[in-house]
Amino acid sequence: MEIRQLKYFVRIVELGSVSRAAADLFIAQPALSHQMANLEDELKVKLLSRSVRGVSATEAGEVFYRHARAMLRQMERMRTDVQHAGDYPQGLVSVGLPSSAATLLAPSLIAEAAAKYPDIQLQITESLSGHLEELVVNGRIEMSLLFEPLAPDTGTARQKVSSHLDVRPLLIEDLFLMSAQGVGDGDTVSLAQAAPCALALPGRSNVTRQIIDAAFQAAGHEMRVLAELDSLATIRAVVASGVGATIGSAAIPGGTAGLRVQRITEPALQRRLSLCTFDIVPLSSAAHRIVELITEVTHRRVEAGQWPGASPVPPP
Repeated sequence: MEIRQLKYFVRIVELGSVSRAAADLFIAQPALSHQMANLEDELKVKLLSRSVRGVSATEAGEVFYRHARAMLRQMERMRTDVQHAGDYPQGLVSVGLPSSAATLLAPSLIAEAAAKYPDIQLQITESLSGHLEELVVNGRIEMSLLFEPLAPDTGTARQKVSSHLDVRPLLIEDLFLMSAQGVGDGDTVSLAQAAPCALALPGRSNVTRQIIDAAFQAAGHEMRVLAELDSLATIRAVVASGVGATIGSAAIPGGTAGLRVQRITEPALQRRLSLCTFDIVPLSSAAHRIVELITEVTHRRVEAGQWPGASPVPPP
C-alpha cells in the first residue's frame, strides 16, 4: 500500500467520480482505476461502488476513507511540527461551529487567534451539529463545537456523539420560547403553555429539534409545527414577522430584538455544548492552541453574561 494510493482514494470519494479525481490529480483515468484495483486486490475487499450517479465508498470503503484521511492528515501535521519545532505554531486549523455558537464566538475567536497566533490560519465551517459531527469523524475538520441533549433525570449528556470523538464539555444552555407577542406576562413559560403555539423549527435531524420533540412526547403534549427551516436566521425572521413562534437558543443570528424571549420551565429544556476532536489522530501544536483558545473565549462569554441562558461546565 502506497501513500499515493491513499491520496487517490480519498480524492475519488470526495469528488464522487474517478474521471473528476483523475483530472484533479493530473493522472490518466486508466492509471487511476488501475491503482484502485490494486488497492482492492491487496485489501481483498471492495472499496468503491459505481453507479449511474457516480462513485461512492462501500461500507468497507467508508472505514478505509476515515483511516486514510487520518493518516494523510497526520503526515502533514508531522511535517509542519518538525519544520517549525520551537517556533510559533503555524498552519491551517479547521474548526466547526454550529450557527448559534458561531454568532457569539466567531468574531472573538478570529480576532484573538490573529493577535496571539498570527501564523495560524483558521478555516471555520458553520453548519448544523449533525453535519459537523460527520465532518469531524470523517477527518474533514479537526474539531467542532457540538450540541448534545441532556437527560432530564440526571442532567448529564445522553451519549449522542460518536464514540470516535474526544469530548470536552464547555457549557449547558437553557432553551427559550421566542415569539412576537409572547405567552402570558412572565419571563418564563411552561411547556404546557407553549404547546398551543405554532412553531417554526429546524428539521428532525437537528439536535435541538430532537430535544424539543422528546420533551413534548414525554409530557404528552401535541406539537404544532408551522414549518421546518434549517436556517436560524430565517426562523428568526419568520418569528419576528409575527408568524408563529420558535423554541431554541436565545443566541441566534440577528439577535432577539423585537422578540419576547421566555425561558421554558416545567420541564426545563437544556442542551450541552462540547468541543469535540477526532480521537484517532493527534492534534497538531497549532490545533492544541486553538482548542485552548475556544475554551477560553467560550467561558469568558458565559462568565460575562453574554451567552443568554448558559452556565459553564467546570473542568474535570
